[in-house]
Amino acid sequence: MRIDLHSHSSVSDGLDSPAELVGKMKTAGIDCFALTDHDTLQGLPEAREAAARIGVELVPGAEISADFRGQDDVHILALFVDEADERFNARLLERQENRRLRGERMARKLIEAGYPLDLDAIRQDVGDGVWGRPHLARALVRAGHAKSNDDAFDRFLGREHPWYVPSTKWQATEVLEAVHEAGGVSSLAHAVWYRNAEDLVIALASAGLDAIEVFHPDHDTAQEARFGSLARELGLLATAGSDFHGTPEGRKHPGGVAGTAEMLGLLRARARPR
Repeated sequence: MRIDLHSHSSVSDGLDSPAELVGKMKTAGIDCFALTDHDTLQGLPEAREAAARIGVELVPGAEISADFRGQDDVHILALFVDEADERFNARLLERQENRRLRGERMARKLIEAGYPLDLDAIRQDVGDGVWGRPHLARALVRAGHAKSNDDAFDRFLGREHPWYVPSTKWQATEVLEAVHEAGGVSSLAHAVWYRNAEDLVIALASAGLDAIEVFHPDHDTAQEARFGSLARELGLLATAGSDFHGTPEGRKHPGGVAGTAEMLGLLRARARPR
C-alpha cells in the first residue's frame, strides 16, 4: 500500500480540481491520499465522490498556516479531521477571509507600484477557493512581470519586498488543540523549512503535536534520518507526502514521496474519532 498525505487542489493553490487530483493519485499507484488544501476543507466532497468511484481511499485534511513564538509561517497538517465540525470550520473561514484581504491588498500594492495586474482575473483564478501568493505569482507571470512562479516569489512576493503584506495567523498551540477537538492528528509539514527546526519540533511536541512530516520532497536522505530520529525520541509519528500542487517538480508529484500501510495504521490509531 502506498500513501500520500500532503497534496493540494485548485480549491487552494493547486492546479487540478479535487476530482482531477484523485485521478492523478490513482494513475500514480497511490492507494490512499490526504487532500490538504490551505486553511480549508471545502474540496473534500468532490474528492470523496471521485475517490469512491475509482477506488482510492481519501483522508480528510488541511494544511494550516500558524504562528509560533514569532515564527509566522509554520505549517501544520490536520489529518483525519471531522469535516463537519462547526467550530473547526468557523476558524478556517476566518483564515480564508484573512487570506482574501491579504491577497487583494498585495495585488493593489503591486498595481500602484507600476506592475499592472488584472485583479478580476485573479479573483476568477481563485474562484470559490482560498487565496494564496501562488495566485499572485501566476498573475505576475501572465502579465509578463515575472518569468516563472519562482521568479515572482524571488522578485515580488517575499517578505523582504515592499509589496509583501504579513497575514494574521492562528497560533500554533490553538491549531493543535483545534485539530484534536475535531478528531484529527497533527503533523508538522516540511520540517526542514523552519529556523531552529529541532527546537520548534520539541516545543510543539510538548504542546500536543502528533507527528512530523519526515518524508517530503525538500528533505534529503540525511534530513529524513534526522527528523525520523527526532520523532522517535519524542514519541511522535511520521508522515509522508509529495506536497503536489499540479506541476511535477522533482519529487513533487503523486507518488514522488509515499508512505506505507504501517504508517497509515499508526496515524489512524492516533486519531480521535467523534
